[in-house]
Amino acid sequence: MKRSFLMMMLAAATLTGMASCKSDGGGSSSGVSQPFRESGWTVVIDQPFQVYAEDGTVNIGSLQIGNEGGDNFRNRGDVIVQYADVDRITVEMRKFTQVDSEALAEADYDKLSIWGSTSALPPPPFNLDPENNCVDPQFQAPWQDGCQIAVFYEGQTQVDRSGADLRVTLPKEFIFDLFVVTEDNDADSDYQNRGNVCIENLPGTADISLSNGSAYVILDETMPEMPECPDDLRIECEDSGWNPDGCGCLAQGFAFSQVKITSNDGQAADGWIDIPGTGDFWVGYNLRNDGQNTPGDDAPGALCEAVVMDSAGAVRLSDNTDLGQAPNSNQGSINYPGEPATEGAGFSIQMISDQCSVILATEDPSAFEGVGNGPEQESAERGNLTVCSGCVRSMGCDALLPGV
Repeated sequence: MKRSFLMMMLAAATLTGMASCKSDGGGSSSGVSQPFRESGWTVVIDQPFQVYAEDGTVNIGSLQIGNEGGDNFRNRGDVIVQYADVDRITVEMRKFTQVDSEALAEADYDKLSIWGSTSALPPPPFNLDPENNCVDPQFQAPWQDGCQIAVFYEGQTQVDRSGADLRVTLPKEFIFDLFVVTEDNDADSDYQNRGNVCIENLPGTADISLSNGSAYVILDETMPEMPECPDDLRIECEDSGWNPDGCGCLAQGFAFSQVKITSNDGQAADGWIDIPGTGDFWVGYNLRNDGQNTPGDDAPGALCEAVVMDSAGAVRLSDNTDLGQAPNSNQGSINYPGEPATEGAGFSIQMISDQCSVILATEDPSAFEGVGNGPEQESAERGNLTVCSGCVRSMGCDALLPGV
């Protein structure tokens, strides 16, 4: 059954309250497999994050959080990223698993740890070259450029249904490339825990991939479309109406920032992007759901929708967009400044979901319906894509993600 956004938010708030400080999914040994999750977050990284070197050059230009696939490096959970007035990176972890006793859950937790490296997967933490190791247990070493953060399982192969949620705090001055990757914890049909993503106060660029979860990106209210370009050049570009012939940002090769949200192969993900409500924040967007199924019992034949809300600003549809015929495909511009600015440029938003499907989800162990009751889980249509201004900003990640 198709569920409204408001209904899902109310359900999320209810589940969050149910979770409170519960440390497991139903007590100690029961002889029946059940979900367990740690009751709180543990700080696993807290290190200096020097975005710029002393000479003003970029010191840290990219960061990846999470990983899909890999025998021992799967987080399978929520990823929350929040930008703040800090000069350090903080990573918190909350582990989960599904077994038949609290003792077995603790044994799984003991095998999970944080991993961070500038090298490619898979060297485990104890085999990392010190020059590539980003994580300092003493919380003192400066963070390195190009690090990938992942959850590491110490064993031959990571146990199905085990993983961890990650919550990351970054400096606001990190306006460069952020990559976020997660997938679902869905090995048990009775407990479909979806991997969701929420980024709050994003000041730059983000690239997100997830499975059947929901992704929320709230842009910093004061950010410009091209934050990497120096202020004086950018002001000249704005004053010239982004005239390509008189824009130093473009002439010097600076690029507009972007947000990209894509579902993993064959999956159905919701996407929400909340842009600044200035009335002149210029966006070129492409929202597309490639699924052809018809999930809504209350609206036979309806596809998932790709929507730009009125709150985002003045919309200019591309010539090949016909929302009456194809509400699942929407391409155009928001607040286009007009000629001589290049049509289709501006801050770039790309959201693509492979499918439009009704998805079952249990986001908190306390809401587990029990063995054999998988169909009783909450359901929602996934694959809807929305751009707005102000629609989710006031909620923040703590309210948007169930069970946080």
